[in-house]
Amino acid sequence: MSETMSGQTVQSQSGYTTLRYRRGDNGIAYITIDVQERPVNVLTPEMHRELGEVAAKLAADEAAIGAVLHSGKSSFMAGGDLNRIVSYYAMNRTAEEAYTQSRTFTESLRKLETCGKPVAAAINGNALGGGLELALACHYRVVLDDPQVLLGLPEVKLGLLPGGGGTQRLPRLIGLKEASSLILSGRHVAPGTALELGFIDQLATADDLLGEAERWVLEKGFTEQPWDRRGFRIPGGAKLNDMNIGRLFQVSTAKISARYRHNYPAPIAALRCLFNGTTVNSIDAGLKIETREYSALTRDPVARNIVRTAFINKRQRKFCVEKSDPAFVQHCKQAYMDEGARMLTEGLQPAVVENAALAAGMAEGPLAMAGTPGAQEADGNQIDVEALKQRFLSIQALAAAEFWQDDRIDSIDADLTSTLACGYPGYTGGVMSYVDTMGMNQFVALCDDLADAFGERFRPTEFLRDKARQDDRIYPAGS
Repeated sequence: MSETMSGQTVQSQSGYTTLRYRRGDNGIAYITIDVQERPVNVLTPEMHRELGEVAAKLAADEAAIGAVLHSGKSSFMAGGDLNRIVSYYAMNRTAEEAYTQSRTFTESLRKLETCGKPVAAAINGNALGGGLELALACHYRVVLDDPQVLLGLPEVKLGLLPGGGGTQRLPRLIGLKEASSLILSGRHVAPGTALELGFIDQLATADDLLGEAERWVLEKGFTEQPWDRRGFRIPGGAKLNDMNIGRLFQVSTAKISARYRHNYPAPIAALRCLFNGTTVNSIDAGLKIETREYSALTRDPVARNIVRTAFINKRQRKFCVEKSDPAFVQHCKQAYMDEGARMLTEGLQPAVVENAALAAGMAEGPLAMAGTPGAQEADGNQIDVEALKQRFLSIQALAAAEFWQDDRIDSIDADLTSTLACGYPGYTGGVMSYVDTMGMNQFVALCDDLADAFGERFRPTEFLRDKARQDDRIYPAGS
């Protein structure tokens, strides 16, 4: 079967579900990303595998001088499949199983960039997450000259980190300072900024995008990545004993600690990938570090909670204020503020109360929210900060459960409303996801302990006890 592309007759070869491989009479192989039955291209297990197979095909194709990788849809690639990310945690994989599963995409991209032939990416729209990682594994990147196009590695916002080589290729292209800024913030940049930073090579109009990629393959194409060449050095240095790099690592660590208060594992894991992965002798060793850190995050409930509540549920159910929600918000906030006030009557200093709430991940301390910071002095006893955090998290979950058991709100809206309007920590996924992650039986047991220690307001209702006996989870298995 043959067709025309950019003025060239190309021979089509099928057999894939996410890619097409076609060789033109100019010797260029056209690799088209086109995930079937999806409106946009997303990473799937099939694509992870097929990329490696196509890389092997390109290497073995004696008639192909190089390749142009492009999209068959209106954007390049949106990144990972969010539903699959949510399902990771429920798989109950061992660390070894998670590592092996996470390695496939990395290995396929490595095969692509070491196939011995030049590969140019023609990026016609958004390239985010795994989409940008795929582009970084190509030897040359041409991007549509449109400020609306978004390029970035937003994985930390999902509770993950770039797991397809992003923490290793980006700093090797643009240096640790700029790469860590992009990866740790998860921010997007426009093509012009990406060109200035140095992780794309050329801008082009829509009419000339494919042509620019073809010209590079035909006229200038090189077959090695910079990091695979002898004598390669990371721009700006990478050794922690370098004064500037050491200071960058210290400052970044301090910023992450202050912002995330150890509740979000992804940013610090990404930081370890960036700085540890660039001090080893080869990118292959760095990629192993990245895969180990990434696969560990896929086994952590934080990523599942963030993605399920902040992205999937929010997308499926546009947030709006229903009649019950203002009352729900006020009820949860009041329980939170009352708990802070009780801590003052127990003799805790206001600063201790506020800091414990912030350490739990609350957007605002209960005393500041109430507008009455108080002035009691501490009694000098040893402070159990973990117990204070549990009290703040659990009292709001119990308050939410009152509405849930009366069918005044469902679990999805309770999670959305608590994180968006009540300041409940995002890493938990919301009040009901907090209970669900712990398991209802464990939550009931925890609340009984808190009731024994701090008062009957923590005592679970019979409804919750019955629910715990019937099913330990709130959300369906695998979600």
